[in-house]
Amino acid sequence: MNRTITRTMAAIATLAALGTGAAACSSGSSSATQAQASSNDDAGIEYQKFTAAVPYPYKNGEPSDPLERKNLARRLTQYNSKGATNYVYVFAGYTDKVVGYYVITGKVSSTGSQMTSTQANTHCGYGGDHIVCTNEAIGDDGSFGPNEGGQNGVFFFTTTGALIETNQPWIVSSQPIKVYADAPQLDAKAKP
Repeated sequence: MNRTITRTMAAIATLAALGTGAAACSSGSSSATQAQASSNDDAGIEYQKFTAAVPYPYKNGEPSDPLERKNLARRLTQYNSKGATNYVYVFAGYTDKVVGYYVITGKVSSTGSQMTSTQANTHCGYGGDHIVCTNEAIGDDGSFGPNEGGQNGVFFFTTTGALIETNQPWIVSSQPIKVYADAPQLDAKAKP
């Protein structure tokens, strides 16, 4: 069956189920609804007790020093800089054994990232209906489907310009990590 027709039928079935559920909810209160309300009241009382025991530490809801935002801003400017040199350590499977490291320029990127939208809206109505369906869009490489490396795939460029792509566990650092000093440099021509 056509994917568009299947999605349209699924959407109609979902709307019908929601309408039935809404009608059931509006037809008076049931014992289940009363039990839920009582449970919510109990949770509210517990929340008030916890808040009284350990109050929020900042006045007027504002932290005195928004460290999380400062960390995010610093990470963005340092890690997303054009000429930044970073070190990527690749591990063997899900072990603590380091295969080696790469010296890279820029940052590590996800193979799941793309420069165009991952979804496309299309007209899928029949007759006089104007129904819009959302479908998977074609990827940057002109194909459909998952990217190389799957959910954990990443890629980066070494200082020599080599493109490296992996789905192995990895750590990135802006400086060499001393505990991995004996790890071999995998792109031997790269200049740190």
